[in-house]
Amino acid sequence: MGEHPPLTDKQEKIYNFIRRHIETKGFPPAIRDICDEFGISSPNGVMCHLKALQKKGYINRVEKRDNQQRAQARGITIPGVSAGGFSLPLRGVVAAGRAIEAEEQDERLELRELFSGDDVFAVKVRGDSMIDGQIANGDYVVIRKAETCENGEKVVAMVEKAMTLKKYYRRKNEIQLHPMNSAMEPIVVDPSRQDVHILGVLAGVIRKC
Repeated sequence: MGEHPPLTDKQEKIYNFIRRHIETKGFPPAIRDICDEFGISSPNGVMCHLKALQKKGYINRVEKRDNQQRAQARGITIPGVSAGGFSLPLRGVVAAGRAIEAEEQDERLELRELFSGDDVFAVKVRGDSMIDGQIANGDYVVIRKAETCENGEKVVAMVEKAMTLKKYYRRKNEIQLHPMNSAMEPIVVDPSRQDVHILGVLAGVIRKC
């Protein structure tokens, strides 16, 4: 860990926990998270370890306080450690119909946890074949890897060497890949003559407005 002064065993474990949290989730843990992880009953005990880590040069810390004036650990950064995840502040639920009362929240929407697992990937949509399914040109779709699916599921399939996003239907002697656009015809594939296989099933849609 460079030329910094050595850490105690507990300090090193807390440092490594904070580092992993930043790398995997994209933001540092709250003090309560550290308390729970290491069985520390008092937030003051955690603060002592954080001050020691800061004094020894392992972390940088900007103290923040919530509405109950309890110190938070959200301001921790570690030099040279970048976030591997991506999260956004979660401000509550917004009504798309009748208005509902706003409730203040101190949470984050962690996209890595929303689409958890190592079996997901993303592809960018080109074209309007899925527009009636609320998937538009330029959207990014999150796909969960799979080699099989149920009839009617939205899948990314490989037909010969072309990748396509469609609704999948297996018939007796053929596979039909249906667009969700009334102006377009389905792709009909004879699996005995053409190379066709499923890459994955739709897990989500990401749109930048």
